[in-house]
Amino acid sequence: FSWLDEKPQCLKVRDQASCGSCWAFSSVGPFSDNRCIDGKDSKRVQYSEQYMVSCDTGNMGCDGGYLMMDQKFLKKTGVPTDSCVSYKSGTKGVTGKCPTTCDDGSKITLTKSTGYSNVCTSEESIKVALTKGAVQTAFTVYSDFMYYQKGIYQHKTGYQEGGHAVTFVGYGEENGTKYWTVRNSWGESWGENGYFRILRGENECGIENDCYLTEV
Repeated sequence: FSWLDEKPQCLKVRDQASCGSCWAFSSVGPFSDNRCIDGKDSKRVQYSEQYMVSCDTGNMGCDGGYLMMDQKFLKKTGVPTDSCVSYKSGTKGVTGKCPTTCDDGSKITLTKSTGYSNVCTSEESIKVALTKGAVQTAFTVYSDFMYYQKGIYQHKTGYQEGGHAVTFVGYGEENGTKYWTVRNSWGESWGENGYFRILRGENECGIENDCYLTEV
């Protein structure tokens, strides 16, 4: 099962560029996807990662963030559209001030999630959650992941580089090897058109530890 097959028009790969804002992309992305999947928006609307990066005081802007805090922000505060507040932090890696108006000076309108649930209790619970929408998750990046181009990733060599937040969009099996299909936020030219596959059911690099379904 993959949303890339079911509703490809509801998914989009973005590029966080030179800002440690994966946390915002991994939460605002599924929020945008799931509103499209659920029919809350008639077509996919890109919501603003920039607003979350600059305005979510529970997180650290370009210096990282926490999945649970993202979800709380989406539910309590919400985000405007990307066409209102576009992404700017990727250029110089600067968090930026929380905007009080849209880029064009018009009034900001915020859209909130209705809630969220931690769905990482088992492989099966993630699979069930994926039938409802894209799911925010995170994993430990080792240096061998930086050389990923295609195929099913499994950590073999290298040092721990840090944590990285991404998005589950599907799962499958290839030649007897089970995998998750995951969206990254490093642009479409990275990996498999902006996505990667990683070993499923083994909690590879901690990817099955902590994940959230954003309810729209």
